[in-house]
Amino acid sequence: MKKGKSTSQIDSNYQAQETNIIKMASEKEQMLFHIKNQNCAAYKLISEPLEFLTPFFDTTKTWLTVGDYNGLEANYLLQRNQNVIASDLSDAILKEVKSEGLIKEFSKQNVERLAYNDNSFDYVICKETFHHFPRAYLGLYEMIRVSKIATVLVTEPIDILSKMSLLVWIKNICDKINPLFINKIWKNRFSWESVGNYVFKISEREIEKIAMGMGLHCIAFKRYDNFKSHEKIEGLYDVPINQRLYKKIKMKLALRGFISLLGIIPHGSLCCIVFKEQPDEKVTRGMKELGFITIQLPENPYLGK
Repeated sequence: MKKGKSTSQIDSNYQAQETNIIKMASEKEQMLFHIKNQNCAAYKLISEPLEFLTPFFDTTKTWLTVGDYNGLEANYLLQRNQNVIASDLSDAILKEVKSEGLIKEFSKQNVERLAYNDNSFDYVICKETFHHFPRAYLGLYEMIRVSKIATVLVTEPIDILSKMSLLVWIKNICDKINPLFINKIWKNRFSWESVGNYVFKISEREIEKIAMGMGLHCIAFKRYDNFKSHEKIEGLYDVPINQRLYKKIKMKLALRGFISLLGIIPHGSLCCIVFKEQPDEKVTRGMKELGFITIQLPENPYLGK
């Protein structure tokens, strides 16, 4: 009985997200404005994390974008001479984006059941979507399956418990009394978005364990801070990047990043790359210049090379 209820809830979650995308499709001009006007503050703030992909643009590769509801990631990759298919739970907005000539190919896909063979794409990228998945790791395994070189997660919220030893210590003390006491301090321990999904936060250690379990040998991370307020982003569609408001936002992000570098607070977002093939020296060097930490994982001594 519990299994049936769980499956029904997951189906409802996906249905709610698809319905939300279809609803947003009615606001076509708003969905496409910042892609057409790439000098506006909204586009710059949303697309800046995609610059982390720069080391992979040396030659033309094949890409699948997952959760690319308005085709922004696919459009970004196309402008950099990459072959890309945009995908999302609903193709309602992607149809409009293609009709405008902003993307070339799209596909309606559920990340838990990607309709592609193993190693179909050189890279799979998922930006600001992983934390929406009802069964996040099932989605991650699928993305890794259809990628040949690497799967990239961009702009995902960090699980702060993995970065704040003080919070871990407080939680351990509270757990001895009442495991819910920590909620008074850790306000967003359990968080949901209005569309109905639980916000799945990630940690470097969790990604490392997944890669180790699959026998993969290289992962990379970049910690950073980004502008997270979607409500405020909507108010920046017609704000040029030379205006004071945009510069003020950038200054706040820079200050937050500096404080995080000092170790006072953790960064808010994480970019994770799970490699199925070892990156070459040029790619590794390019990632290092962008601030990535690359980790070489050991061989399983019991299964051999």
